[in-house]
Amino acid sequence: MAVIKSAIELAMERTRNLVLGEEEKRALAEKEIEGKVRAAVRRYLEGMTEIDGVTKELDGINADKNLKRSVFIDLFIDEFDIKEKNGRLLELFDIVCSDLEEPLKREFEMLQKRFAEQMERKEMLIRKEIMEHLNENSVSGDGLEPNTEVWDEWKAGMEEVRDVFKGRFAEWKEKLV
Repeated sequence: MAVIKSAIELAMERTRNLVLGEEEKRALAEKEIEGKVRAAVRRYLEGMTEIDGVTKELDGINADKNLKRSVFIDLFIDEFDIKEKNGRLLELFDIVCSDLEEPLKREFEMLQKRFAEQMERKEMLIRKEIMEHLNENSVSGDGLEPNTEVWDEWKAGMEEVRDVFKGRFAEWKEKLV
């Protein structure tokens, strides 16, 4: 009578002689490091830890500094938002990327400045557009201050600015490589 084997036993028999190549091992190690860096940064952005804690955690990850920086910058670009998390992101950026060459630092600071200026400009235009819309509907007055952040025009305008600067930050990152 034949022995009945489980699916796990069959799989183990078939994969017994398979081994990971060096390239696969390196890719798996990079994925693991990426996961650790992302988890540490996410905890910081969500307020679960402070700057000292995330710094220690990132320093404790045994990996090439350039790999950690690259993962962080990818995460920075993904998480870059209109106003919400940028303060915490930028604070962490200053620590993670403290050893960048001076021209790259200056270019990044210029990008930040342009982003802030563009946000202000866009906010003024949207505020004016909203006020005109309210005036058309007979809502006016000297003390009228609309809550622009709840208007669709605001959301669309801010998304537009954010998307443009995400692209510019991605271009800046390519200069690091």
